[in-house]
Amino acid sequence: MDPDLDLARRLARGEREALREAYELHGARVWRLCRRLLGRASEAEDATQEVFLKLFERAASFDGRARFSTWLHRLTVNHCLHRLEKERLRRADELRPGDGDPCDPAPEPGRALERDEAGIELASLLARLSPEHRAVLVLRELEELSYQEIAASLAVPVGTVMSRLARAREALVRLARPPVPLRGRP
Repeated sequence: MDPDLDLARRLARGEREALREAYELHGARVWRLCRRLLGRASEAEDATQEVFLKLFERAASFDGRARFSTWLHRLTVNHCLHRLEKERLRRADELRPGDGDPCDPAPEPGRALERDEAGIELASLLARLSPEHRAVLVLRELEELSYQEIAASLAVPVGTVMSRLARAREALVRLARPPVPLRGRP
């Protein structure tokens, strides 16, 4: 039995109090997921607000086949992947030949001081993964979802989750290795 089923029904009826309750119950987890997928706290804050607005608008489409929390995860991941794709397309338009160097993707000044060294390194490595690999890795390793929950969140088969996760882990290991210096010939 889904503990959020009554909440989902109240949201579907358009009860604003249910939206506040949904935010209190799931807001921190949605923000954390957005933060891990998008890379910046400010973007996560905006995305979290947008996710809960979408939740309120689309609650009637929740059919109960999955748990409400899984459905909300899917809504969040899809929203973040859409934002990442829009950003990628925007940057591609900005970087036409002759337009100069790309923007520095470093964290905002002052924000880096708030994070520990390992967190900074992890965020940097995650940002270099493809959105699909980043999503599956965050959901499995940081959000600790099962393969079935990830599959439901991403609307893909479990086998796809497993192969993406394997590729994401391989890519993360490659990115985390220090470059091997080239030795000159004598």
